[in-house]
Amino acid sequence: MTPENLHQQKELLAELYQKLPHLKILPLSKWEEALERGKLVPLEGLPKPAFRIRREFRGQTVGTVITEDLFLPGFPSIPRVFVLKTGVPRYIRGDFFAEEKIEGYNVRLARIGEEIFAFTRRGFVCPFATDRWPDFLPRLPEFFARHPQLAVCCEVAGPENPFVTEWPPYVKEDVDFFVFDLLDLEKKGFVPPEEKYRLLEEFSFHHPEINGPFQPEDLAPLQELLRRYDREGREGVVLKPADPRRGRILKYVTSASNLGDLRVAFPFVGELDANYIVHRLVRLAIGRWELGQPFDEEFYRQLGESLFGEMDDLLERVSRGEAVEEIFRIRLRREEALEKLLAHFRHTQVRIEIRRTERRDGYLFVEFAKIYPRATTFWAGKLQGLAQID
Repeated sequence: MTPENLHQQKELLAELYQKLPHLKILPLSKWEEALERGKLVPLEGLPKPAFRIRREFRGQTVGTVITEDLFLPGFPSIPRVFVLKTGVPRYIRGDFFAEEKIEGYNVRLARIGEEIFAFTRRGFVCPFATDRWPDFLPRLPEFFARHPQLAVCCEVAGPENPFVTEWPPYVKEDVDFFVFDLLDLEKKGFVPPEEKYRLLEEFSFHHPEINGPFQPEDLAPLQELLRRYDREGREGVVLKPADPRRGRILKYVTSASNLGDLRVAFPFVGELDANYIVHRLVRLAIGRWELGQPFDEEFYRQLGESLFGEMDDLLERVSRGEAVEEIFRIRLRREEALEKLLAHFRHTQVRIEIRRTERRDGYLFVEFAKIYPRATTFWAGKLQGLAQID
């Protein structure tokens, strides 16, 4: 950012500071310091000047969005437990619910002026979800008209999304929006589960499967639920205390989810920290042990297939000089949404190649490839005989 641009952004920040009470939690000088250090950055794609928190500072969460009429906190990280029988009683006292953890990507929907925007976990405007929410949440404008202090937290999941290549087995085409939380912007916290469930039903919002209440001293029903989820290929659960004052939110994933992550991630290991693979192997071992799932030949076959099932094809392509890539297929309502999505990928330094576009049945169908240069270099270097000290 040039000195001139920095000066302009400080002026805009000062104007927002006067209009938005939530910013008063810190002196203006601290917000300006965050701007100077790149922890607070301008946010493009909105009709009004806006900022997002790029790196955490002074208790302010990554992904927070700030405009003159919105202070949208970043979505908090949820701790994971590896063992239910010891982890749940440690963190939850009293009744709790188990909501299905949906395999997709997280967005927060909020109203700015008369428009509704979707924001990614890192605080970017999501062109895809902003374009598609009317197809899945048609009563959202009515909801915001009656509850302007709330934001809607969704998982966007399905085979036709632009960001992830895993999805729930029961979403067979396109995507769906699963509302899993309502964020109270005035109270700076989530709406308690039972009140949230009432609002989800009132506005006909599609949501994850809800089970419970359960009790920490009797986890057998929860364990049986997870065995079913594993058989059905679902990701896992998010555990939410019925009374938010009596515990914290936790997450737990199934063996099938860990195997799916390994299948997706291993070909792109050059793009990832190796701990990504290690953590999923650890979760897999402990989870199967706790739930009494066998370590047998069928499991070893599934594990080997998850890690190496696509490697023959990948190594053959890399040996021919081709890049490591993933293919995505999406549908959009508006042409401008594709332009904004491509701009988002450029801004986040994701290399994209459009392979096909077609206007059909009122939608723009798009097929594109994500190119992974570091993964390509990782595998190509080894195939070309480069030595490595390990």
